[in-house]
Amino acid sequence: MMIRRRQLFGGSLALVAFLFTAEAANAKEFSLGKATQIKVGQAKIFTVSGSRVLVYRQSAKRHFAFLATCPNDENKLNAADVLSGKITCSQDNSVFNSVSGKKISGPGVAGLDSVPIRLANGFLFVKVAKATATPPGNSGTALLATTSVPVGGGIKTDSPVGRLMIVQPTKGSFAAFSAICTHAGCEVSKATSSAITCTCHNSDFSTANGSVLSGPASSQLKKYEVLQRGGMLYLK
Repeated sequence: MMIRRRQLFGGSLALVAFLFTAEAANAKEFSLGKATQIKVGQAKIFTVSGSRVLVYRQSAKRHFAFLATCPNDENKLNAADVLSGKITCSQDNSVFNSVSGKKISGPGVAGLDSVPIRLANGFLFVKVAKATATPPGNSGTALLATTSVPVGGGIKTDSPVGRLMIVQPTKGSFAAFSAICTHAGCEVSKATSSAITCTCHNSDFSTANGSVLSGPASSQLKKYEVLQRGGMLYLK
């Protein structure tokens, strides 16, 4: 009996270790930008690697993150659903603690799924599962309408690969770049026909290929190919 218990216990530990290793292998850390973009007592929604993440700022140095999905009916959570330290699902009125994610009231049987988050040098970082590659033949992920992107400028949007800056240097020519500056993790601020600018430390990147034009940044912005179809832009 003692041997059997040891075998079961050892098997349980092995299973836990396997699940933890598998989760860690499929997870990647992403920068959300400056922590100060979220006011104390408020929340913000981020789309990271295809997952919507709700980040609540309890105090200057305390942040908590959860998957922005109601566990009972899978409806989306929004920043406005956070009030007075509580997160409320608007459809079924389930209420959760904005620090622990545990259910306070309502029909939901489970708490919110927490997301690992850390604060480093004034910037927030979360760890979520890496997005899977787009299968061959897939038409891609819709980003936004072509008319949303100004000619000679750009606009930021969320995507399965994180926050993007979509640019249109000349009419009908579009490209997408990671909106996270490679210098210190700030979110880039604006774009012109020739440059994408991060005003945190004044780094400029080329709208042609994301290469560094000026500033303290030493590596280029990652570029993503986009497709035009039916007046929409799609992530290739």
